[in-house]
Formats: sequence, C-alpha cells, structure tokens
Amino acid sequence: MNSLPSQILNVVRHFIKIAVNRINILISIFLIIILNFCKETYQNYQTKNIDTEELLKNIISSKNVQYWQLEYFPNFQNGNLPYKLIFSKGNYDKKLIEKIPIIKNDWNGFFYGCKPAFCAYRITYLENDKWKTVISEEQLKRFIDKIDNEYEAFIIAKINDYDIDINSTKGNGYIKTDNGYKLKLMKYNSCPESKESFTMFIDKKGNLKNVESKGFYMKTKDCIVY
Repeated sequence: MNSLPSQILNVVRHFIKIAVNRINILISIFLIIILNFCKETYQNYQTKNIDTEELLKNIISSKNVQYWQLEYFPNFQNGNLPYKLIFSKGNYDKKLIEKIPIIKNDWNGFFYGCKPAFCAYRITYLENDKWKTVISEEQLKRFIDKIDNEYEAFIIAKINDYDIDINSTKGNGYIKTDNGYKLKLMKYNSCPESKESFTMFIDKKGNLKNVESKGFYMKTKDCIVY
C-alpha cells in the first residue's frame, strides 16, 4: 500500500519532465523565429545595373531640370566631336537645344578611368532655361539632390571610393529604410590586392553616415599594376 503514492509521484515527475522539455523546445523555436524576423536582409545589386553608365542613367533629377544629358569624353570613336552622347532625358525647346554649350579643351569631369590613358563623364543640363554643367563629383552630388533610389545611394558611396563586389555578398547589398539606404559595400586596394567589407548609411539628403568596417575578406601579396 505504501508503494502506491510513490508510483503516482514518479508518474507525475515523469509528465512534468516531458512538459518542461516541450516548453523548452517551444521557447527555442520561438527565439529562432524572432531572431530570423529581426535579422537584416540585404538585397543585392545586379551586374547589369552597376556599370557606371547604367548607374548614372538611374538618376532622377530635380523637377526644375527640364533636360539633361550624360557625356563621355574624349570621343575615341569620332575625334571631331568633343564628347560621346551616352544618354539624354527630358523635354526641351529646339531653340534652347541649339544653344547647348560645347565644352572643348576642358578635362574636368567625374568618375575618371581608362588608365593608363584618360576618360571621364560630364552632365550638361537645362534648369530654368539656363544651361549648366556637372564637372566634378561634388557637383554630381548636388545634381542628384534627394536620394530617390538604391542607385543614387550607391553613386554617393562611389564618390567616397566604395564599390560593389558582384562576386561576394560581403561587398554587395542594400536595405531601403524610411530615412534612406543602408549599404554593404567594399573598398578595393590593388597593391597588395585586398577587399575590405563596410556597412554604411546614406540618408535621403545624400549624407554618408555610420561607416563601419567589417574586416578584410580577401588579402593577397599580389600587386595589380595598371
């Protein structure tokens, strides 16, 4: 007779142990769900959209800009023309377009390249019936003005020497927020060759903030000479 309460107690203890284990499992599942929900999910820039010219085509200009065009110089295809017209957007009066300024013997521009030779970009635009030209990265930033999309956000980062690594998520990503864009980009050094991951924030006014290094994810002893 004395063994019956002991048997009941053991059964109760057994069921309590099972219940506690199940509660712990449920808590663990709940925490995993919460952590995954709170985890930041970056979208990746696609290869076709990060070419310099494609990026610049995605600029949404100020409402006061009636027309703008992207120019590449020098014109390697036709030496008689001072630049190659890459892209144009907007409406214009024929009389005004005839007055578009032709810049000659001026090598000021932005996003220089073509080493060991030389090339760069310019933007010529019509604002309030007056022609103006973007010939520096600082002027490009002012031309972009408010950040309207992830491409403009990256252009601001590119002005500050950050780039996209299309082959690694450690250097490629963006998250749109209510106040701007959080970016995950990289800085590349050619000698010795290395890639360093960074996160940063570009607010709607085009200000670069909260830059944080996430460390090098590629290091070699090689030097790339241009």
